[in-house]
Amino acid sequence: MTIDQMILLLVTIALVALIFFASGALVSQDWSCSGTYALRLVFVSLIAVVLIPIFRDAAGNLNLGELGLLFAFVLLILVVRFILVDELTVTDDWLAAIVISLLGVVLIYAVDEVAHSLFHIRVITLF
Repeated sequence: MTIDQMILLLVTIALVALIFFASGALVSQDWSCSGTYALRLVFVSLIAVVLIPIFRDAAGNLNLGELGLLFAFVLLILVVRFILVDELTVTDDWLAAIVISLLGVVLIYAVDEVAHSLFHIRVITLF
């Protein structure tokens, strides 16, 4: 991995952390961020940035189509539920995890498409 790819990976993790922060804030209606919540955001972002391309590529190699993305999304829901949602004040933990994950994935792919159209790079496919 070159230095350019490492910088892009760090920027991607920071951007995804901001995306998950915004998603969590929209769901819980609380825009504050403690130190432990920020660490949880970075950890979930690291998992999301690494997990989605790995499962997509693994499913492509096994000729499973989009099943890898489904597995990655389900694992992302579990990670968000047990890591992020514990810090939020919501009434239904699982519904909050599903909505945060859905908003996060949609915004991640939107940022990936904008980065591809403007800078001709793919943020998600670093591996």
